[in-house]
Amino acid sequence: MTFLNSFKDEQKKHTSGKGKLVFLILSSMMTLMGGAAVAPALPSISAYFAGYPETSIAMIVTLTSLTIVLTGWLVGMICDRMGKVRLLMLFLVLFALLGSSGAYLGSLEMILVGRALLGIAIAGIMTTTTALISEYYSGFERSRAIGYQSAAMGLGALVLGLSGGFLASFGWRETFLVYLIALLFVPGVFLTMEEPKLEGRGSRKTGGSGANDQALRLPLGTLAVIYIAIFSLMLMFYTIPTKLPYLLQAGSITSTVLSGALIGIPGFVSVFSSLACSRLYSRLSRQTILSAGFLIMAFGFFVIGLVSNLAPVVCGLVVIGIGQGLVITTLVIWLSSVAPSHRYGTLFGVYSMFLYLGQFASAFAVQPLIDVGGTYAAVFLFDGIYGIGIAAAFAFFAVGKKVRAGSSRCDPDAEKCGW
Repeated sequence: MTFLNSFKDEQKKHTSGKGKLVFLILSSMMTLMGGAAVAPALPSISAYFAGYPETSIAMIVTLTSLTIVLTGWLVGMICDRMGKVRLLMLFLVLFALLGSSGAYLGSLEMILVGRALLGIAIAGIMTTTTALISEYYSGFERSRAIGYQSAAMGLGALVLGLSGGFLASFGWRETFLVYLIALLFVPGVFLTMEEPKLEGRGSRKTGGSGANDQALRLPLGTLAVIYIAIFSLMLMFYTIPTKLPYLLQAGSITSTVLSGALIGIPGFVSVFSSLACSRLYSRLSRQTILSAGFLIMAFGFFVIGLVSNLAPVVCGLVVIGIGQGLVITTLVIWLSSVAPSHRYGTLFGVYSMFLYLGQFASAFAVQPLIDVGGTYAAVFLFDGIYGIGIAAAFAFFAVGKKVRAGSSRCDPDAEKCGW
């Protein structure tokens, strides 16, 4: 162990500060579509396990999200107490091993067990990477780093979607091998990162003055809005990996490689809107950006639902990606700005819970729509209607916040003007 620590310290002398950001970003690539990397193979898995309903097959993608919902808060608390760098390496290894388990497990039940345990690894990666970025950086650098992270999550959706689609062309079991890519990032995390030192951590927990009590008080209303917003985003977005392959198949588009590429389009496009978000954040209010993001996504879902030919589907996915990047980046920046540093792990763990709760609920929420509408297109039309409702809510609060800011002559972005 002494040799390893000495080697690590020596390497850090030759590693710039950008190294840790690079591997934080690379690790973040695994999170957003971690459960859906095998989505292009769902129709083939349905054919192989023909005796099981489609809802059970969809759980190969969504069951991972349920585990995160159940364990995300606990993972966050463990990260706050035990540190985050070593746990990040552990979670990356677990991601690779548990994610690839579907390649060799025989029954659907055992595959679902492996997918459930995979959720613990994904919750850990998302919580540790986001918390580490919030602790390593502050101010504009933090906003920019979060923009990079959100972009990486989107790019990861494209990489995993394409890779999963390519491997699915060989067989549905081969698709699960895509998770082994996480092993490539473990050495980089070990060599470039060290556990952040939080100054004054104890005083923030135990301060007895009124000022300290005020600082320790969590903005529960703001946190509720953030968590509901990320849940709503995932409820809409996750119909793409779970239902788009079936929509394409109904339109005689059966190529798993093409399906994987299409699933990855929103993530790839979100790279650019995520990077632009830090600039918009200095000009527009959070509520305005969120309202615009949800409205843009709604338009994209309407395009897919109304015209299911390939070209309009591509255009709709591009539009969805633009809105997705704006919403995710804004929510993470917002959460990092209101969360106390000694609670990053816990609060980002809860954030992960709501994110993946939306993913898990998506598969069950859309099935009644398919039964009533009779087509998969009905799912995407509902997403459009739901997105407009969320956009309208944020637009209402954005206007209300401007009115309160004008009447009280306070900074519109200040917490005292409301969330």
